Amino acid sequence: MPKKLTRQYLDNKKIPKILVAGLIMASVLGWTGWQNLDKINNYYQIRQIFPSKTKVVSVIDGDTFTMKNGLSLRLLGIDAPNRGDVGYEEGKSYLASLITDKELEIEYDTYQDDKFGRILGYVWIPCGQSLIIFCHENKMLVNEVILKTNHAKRVIYSNRKKLRYDMWLNPQLK
Repeated sequence: MPKKLTRQYLDNKKIPKILVAGLIMASVLGWTGWQNLDKINNYYQIRQIFPSKTKVVSVIDGDTFTMKNGLSLRLLGIDAPNRGDVGYEEGKSYLASLITDKELEIEYDTYQDDKFGRILGYVWIPCGQSLIIFCHENKMLVNEVILKTNHAKRVIYSNRKKLRYDMWLNPQLK
């Protein structure tokens, strides 16, 4: 086992390139689990990279934020305006108002990362009185709230399996 977590070591272990940044970040933050990578069958189960709970460090735009582990999470199934597009500032502010200073529950689907190195997931927060129509068992799916409050549009991934919460990511259903 090498004494340092290096790109060459990760390549030799055939670790998906999308996880390299996360593993290096986790290592820098003190995680030593990389020393047991030989024993891991599913890299997506590494909780330091794919946490089940987290807090927000910063909001990037209306569908993406930085988690406390330093990685970016993009809300699965929706697409908010990008920097420079109409609605960008409003979308970013709205997402920040929903998730800042809250403990977020993260849930993953079949697709857990994208080509830009972002983690893909569903984000759950406690129900808020003003948005009670979006409550499911005392929590709200942020992806759904962003979509149905017109801060993002739905994304349908072609040639992929149906998303777990497709039924709630229909902008016509409230």
